[in-house]
Amino acid sequence: MKIASIVGTRPNFIKEFAFHRACQAAGVEEVLIHTGQHYDYVMSDIFFRELKLPQPNYINEVIKGRHGQETASMLSFIEDVLIGEKPDVTVVYGDVNSTVAAALASTKLRIPVAHVEAGVRSEFRFNPEEINRRMTDAASDLLFPNIQEAYDALIKEGHSPNDVHLVGDIIRDSLEIVLKESKIVPRRGDYLVATIHREENADSPDRMRSILEALRQSGRKVIVPLHPRTRKRLEQHRLLPLIETSPNITLKETMGYVDFIRLLAGADKVLTDSGGVRREAYLLGKPVIGLIDIVWVPSMVTCGWKRIAGADTQKILEAIRTHEPTGARPELFGDGNAAARMVSILRQRYGNGK
Repeated sequence: MKIASIVGTRPNFIKEFAFHRACQAAGVEEVLIHTGQHYDYVMSDIFFRELKLPQPNYINEVIKGRHGQETASMLSFIEDVLIGEKPDVTVVYGDVNSTVAAALASTKLRIPVAHVEAGVRSEFRFNPEEINRRMTDAASDLLFPNIQEAYDALIKEGHSPNDVHLVGDIIRDSLEIVLKESKIVPRRGDYLVATIHREENADSPDRMRSILEALRQSGRKVIVPLHPRTRKRLEQHRLLPLIETSPNITLKETMGYVDFIRLLAGADKVLTDSGGVRREAYLLGKPVIGLIDIVWVPSMVTCGWKRIAGADTQKILEAIRTHEPTGARPELFGDGNAAARMVSILRQRYGNGK
């Protein structure tokens, strides 16, 4: 059996890390296709190097521009590769533009699509990632939800239970591999970690100012790994001095995955607008403060381990001071064997078990 795996962004690379290892362990042929959505040293090369991922078999030089321009460029590139490679199935991850481009290219060529992290839903229907995820689910033959709510949503929407498999969260797989191999031991340290990169925050001067004011006023040591896109927006909004002159805030350029997990593992609490980082923080036992109002995993909120503060300065400050979970931390994201389950299902369905 031949699998075409499509990657294009940092979250894709992290998920591919565990999936690639599972393919190797099962002796499954994998063709790795990089759409070029994030292709520079900071956002791409460093992850391939430190995670020892193989160099992609194909790399696209994406046309940078609006969502439609970039997606069209990636779709055309992927289509050409799939026509030549003729895989048995295409595996796509998450909710980025690379994901929906690959799903469209594959399904139009009548190549089955397997969507990792399918079914995650929010009420914000016109959020870019929400659109990508829903469109990808509609084009997919096999759906791999990572949490119970995502599985339930897919069944409610009419997908056949034969096509929907609750396998767990592959982010947990990759995280546990890194913790073990890099000998990282999570502990509650004396600093906060804050990551801010989503369009809703980074593109809004008012939201960014409110978030940064909260970090500045908190009086806590805060480490901010700065996404290149966020730095660019801070410079455009003339907000960079607000944090560069704050003695309690330390800026770090975007980090590789291992170094970032080491930083996260030693944090006291984590403030983030990232879907992946909030799950990593939860798995590491960190109280999570959400810097965006979109909720993708309601269970994290209802069990008391995540508090939604959005971009409200006072709500963020209150969460920093008082958010401390009192209940158990449920196993929401599986047992760390999602990738192996997915490869096994793919082999049975598209490779006659081979």
